[in-house]
Amino acid sequence: MSIIEVTNYYHTGIVVADVDWTVGFLEDILGFELLDKSSREPENQEFVTGVKGIEVMIAYMKIGDQLFEISQYGGSAPLEHHRPRMVDVGHYHLCLMVDDVDLAVEKCLAYDDRIRTLSPTPLVVDSGPNKGNKVIIVVLPDGMMIEFTNTRN
Repeated sequence: MSIIEVTNYYHTGIVVADVDWTVGFLEDILGFELLDKSSREPENQEFVTGVKGIEVMIAYMKIGDQLFEISQYGGSAPLEHHRPRMVDVGHYHLCLMVDDVDLAVEKCLAYDDRIRTLSPTPLVVDSGPNKGNKVIIVVLPDGMMIEFTNTRN
């Protein structure tokens, strides 16, 4: 059996509770660039998702050469709020390389008092390919997690 030739990694998509809040946070605090924010035809979303009565607002943002798709679903379909812990199957997080991990956390916590960290302070990684990097996880109000890390000093 031959493998599929993957030509590029296109984007990461995440569903959020409030697309406007998330876009504002990513622009104001992390410097993401908003490329487009628009709704999609409900019939197409029903076809793609298999969920009747679903509506969506999608924002495309860019940081460096990475594309990020942020979706907020609504409409008449009931929605579940999935908030896995870091250790649970199905968990996801973004990992962003920053110059100053402590400053990144400080700016995030100052942006909204609902933002928190999983650990009280960053950790210096003691093994593996990221040995020497400082890391910490920030949790946004809807449960989205962002790992901040930096290269070895």
